[in-house]
Amino acid sequence: MIRRTLITILLAGLLTASLAGPATAAGGSDYLASRQWRSGGFSEPGGRPAVSLTEWAVMGLAAAGRHPATMHRRGGHTAGHFLASKAHGWKDAFTLERGILAAAALNMNPANFAGRNLVRALRSTIGRNGRIGGFLSSTYWGVMALKVAGSRVPRKSVDYIRAHQNSSGGFGYAAGTGSDSNDTAAALMALRTAGTPCGWRVMDRGYAYMHSLQGSDHGYALTSSAGSDSQSTAWVIAARIKCHMPNTGALSYLAARKHSNGMYSYRKGVVQTPAWVTSQVLPAVNGKAYPIR
Repeated sequence: MIRRTLITILLAGLLTASLAGPATAAGGSDYLASRQWRSGGFSEPGGRPAVSLTEWAVMGLAAAGRHPATMHRRGGHTAGHFLASKAHGWKDAFTLERGILAAAALNMNPANFAGRNLVRALRSTIGRNGRIGGFLSSTYWGVMALKVAGSRVPRKSVDYIRAHQNSSGGFGYAAGTGSDSNDTAAALMALRTAGTPCGWRVMDRGYAYMHSLQGSDHGYALTSSAGSDSQSTAWVIAARIKCHMPNTGALSYLAARKHSNGMYSYRKGVVQTPAWVTSQVLPAVNGKAYPIR
C-alpha cells in the first residue's frame, strides 16, 4: 500500500513537472530583453542596435505586459533615451509613424518627443487625397499613429484606404500593387481603428482574403505563392483580434515556432532576424492589436 502510494505520488510529480515545463520556459519578452544594449537600443544577434527594431521591440514588450520605458541594462539607458537621440532624423511618414507608435508604447508624448512634435510632422505628409506619405502602407500606419496620438484622423485618409481594396479583397503596399497578408492586416487594423464597423463589406472581403492564405498547418502566408511564416500569421491574428475573431489554430502554429529561450522562428526550421520576428509575434500571442497603447 505504501509502495503504491509512493508510486502514485512520483507519477503525479512527473506529470506536474511535464506540464510546468512550458510555463517556466523563457518568454518572448525575456528574449527581447536580452537583445537590449546599454545604449537602450535593441539588436539582432551579431548586429548593432537599430531604430526600427527598437521601435518594434518596445511595442512587442508593451503588448506582453512589460514596461519598456523603464527597461535597461545595468548602468545603461532606456529605449526612450535611445530613440530620442535619433528622433531628429525622422523625416518621412514611415519613420514618423513608427516613432509615434513607439512613443505611445513607451507612455511618452509623441507631440513633444525629444523636442519634436512628431504628430505635427506626420500631419504635414498628408496629401489632398488623404494619402499619408507616399504609399498605401504609410497611410495604414499613419491612421493608426494619429489615432494613438489622440490626433484627428482625416476622413479622406480612411476613404483612400477603402478605395484601394483590390479585387481579391486584399490590400497592397502601394496603389496598383498586389495584395499580401501583412498589408491587408494593417489596412484592416487602420480601418477598424478609425471606426469602420466589423460587418462592413470592405472588412468582410479583407478577412476572406486573409483566410485564403491560411495553410494546413494553420499558419498564414504572405501571398498565395508563399508558405506560412510567423510574422504573417501574427499580423493576421492581430487584425482578427480587432473584430474579436478566434485564432486557436494560428496561435498553435506560433506556439510551435517558439524556442526555449523565448525567441520565435520565422518558419519551421528557419531562424532569421529572430528579434524582429519575436517583436512582431508578441502582440498576437498576447491578444493585442496595433496600435499598442
